[in-house]
Amino acid sequence: MSELRLSPRLQQVADYALPCAVLADIGTDHANLPIYAIEHALAQRAIATDLRTGPLERARTNVALHRLTTQISLRHGDGLAPIERGEADVIVSAGIGGHVHAQLLRAGEPVAKAAKRIVLQPMNAGHLVRSTLYDLGFHIVAETLVAEGDKLYEIIAAEPKDDPDPAYASAALPRFLTEASAAAARHFLYTYGPMIVRSRHPLAPRRASMDLERLRWVLSRLPDDASDYTDRQFQLSHSIRMLESWLRQMEEIT
Repeated sequence: MSELRLSPRLQQVADYALPCAVLADIGTDHANLPIYAIEHALAQRAIATDLRTGPLERARTNVALHRLTTQISLRHGDGLAPIERGEADVIVSAGIGGHVHAQLLRAGEPVAKAAKRIVLQPMNAGHLVRSTLYDLGFHIVAETLVAEGDKLYEIIAAEPKDDPDPAYASAALPRFLTEASAAAARHFLYTYGPMIVRSRHPLAPRRASMDLERLRWVLSRLPDDASDYTDRQFQLSHSIRMLESWLRQMEEIT
């Protein structure tokens, strides 16, 4: 059997996973992450779950091909429900929507908070993932952007703590956010990631430019006879100004 190679985004998820006794992959699809974790000694055992029977059968075939049936447990179920509290040291989940990540974290909070680390790769709605992590008492310990073709993906690693995540404290705000309201600054960091914003990530200008183009397009096509036109215009214009300020700050640094 040839060595399993991960895509760049899945490789980053694996890189953020701590070496552990048991790794759980939620929404496993082909079980590539658990297989990689076992074969590269990142985990002694793994649990691979999926809500859909089709992907779970593909995972079963893949696990058998790699001769890991005794080390990888395949389970059918929704979110964190198939995992017992304290059973998994590291929980990973990649390739599903941010709203689903938020739901599974809230529904499975005891299981999530019993893990040493959670690594998530939402396909969208990263702000929902980060706000949920904050609400549940997790600290973001690492986050990054990964490019695959013309797409950018966020990968977020978080660990349960007993105090609010200091990454969102007003004293830690980057300069361009200090004039924004506390709510606007918090939402911006939820959307783009406090560590990504502060680190001047090399892909951050691309992310900001992509969103800036999209928001300008939406603003230009906003129907002026809509009942909420003024509110929407204000919100979009404010978001555009914040992205422009972020881009200017990154250009000053470079």
